[in-house]
Amino acid sequence: MGYKNNKSKVKSQKSKVIIFFGLFLIIIFFLYRNIISSVFLKGQERVNIVFYGADSFYLSLSNTGVNYLLKIPTDTKILVPGGYGWYRNGALGKLVFLEKKPEIIKKAYSGATSSFVDLYFYTTGKVYYQEDEKNLNTPKISSIIFSSSNANFLDRLILFFKILNKNKSDYRVIKINKIFNQENFNKDYQGIFYKKNYRDFMPTVQIFYKKSYSTAYFLSQIIEGEGIKVVDLSQDENLNDNKCKIITKEINLVSKALAFYFNCNLEKGETLVSDIILKLESLEKDWSVK
Repeated sequence: MGYKNNKSKVKSQKSKVIIFFGLFLIIIFFLYRNIISSVFLKGQERVNIVFYGADSFYLSLSNTGVNYLLKIPTDTKILVPGGYGWYRNGALGKLVFLEKKPEIIKKAYSGATSSFVDLYFYTTGKVYYQEDEKNLNTPKISSIIFSSSNANFLDRLILFFKILNKNKSDYRVIKINKIFNQENFNKDYQGIFYKKNYRDFMPTVQIFYKKSYSTAYFLSQIIEGEGIKVVDLSQDENLNDNKCKIITKEINLVSKALAFYFNCNLEKGETLVSDIILKLESLEKDWSVK
């Protein structure tokens, strides 16, 4: 009997070790995935964040420069890429819910601010007709924890501590009116949300489109707002609806960033008038504007 009991104890201990080791590996894998996909750990000088809800904010956090804060009224109309046209900001969440496309928020705010939206937090299924009765001046900390988002656990944690003790005086506030004029906004503010490590490369981009010059121009404004100069928009009727392409002589930080943000294939190849070529292909439909 004693022998059998000892044998059972050994098996039980082995099982516990295997379970513990398995959990340890899962935790390590979870942390690894969070680290390699973290926006904040990429070393960017600036991270742009959207908080969408009854009170909507665009937050641009800098490691070395000015932090910017925009509050977007619910009645403000924003151009939504993808053929949706102009939408009330307060209705974007309902559109996301119906279309099941959270990236609508990213695209809409990227176009409105001429910048890459790195992270976005949102609520869906509701149409907001008025702002929160509390009239918030800064994003809710609880949004970081409870809202749906493209942010991983690590980025949520980092962002939580970054804005925990910040108040309105810690930001340069940019007022957005209910009647939003994209052209005037670009004249006044385009480029202030740029990422310094992109501009340091001094890259140039040529965009090829098939039919829609307006879509190509819309995307060029976003790219230039990031500190990446667009030198030419050219029509190419031979393009199709395949996945978009980034072609560059040398794969570097900027070409990788463009490929990642627009979900394009990244290829090495010859370029004539620029450092990087962006062939819109499927992007022309995905980001279409009228």
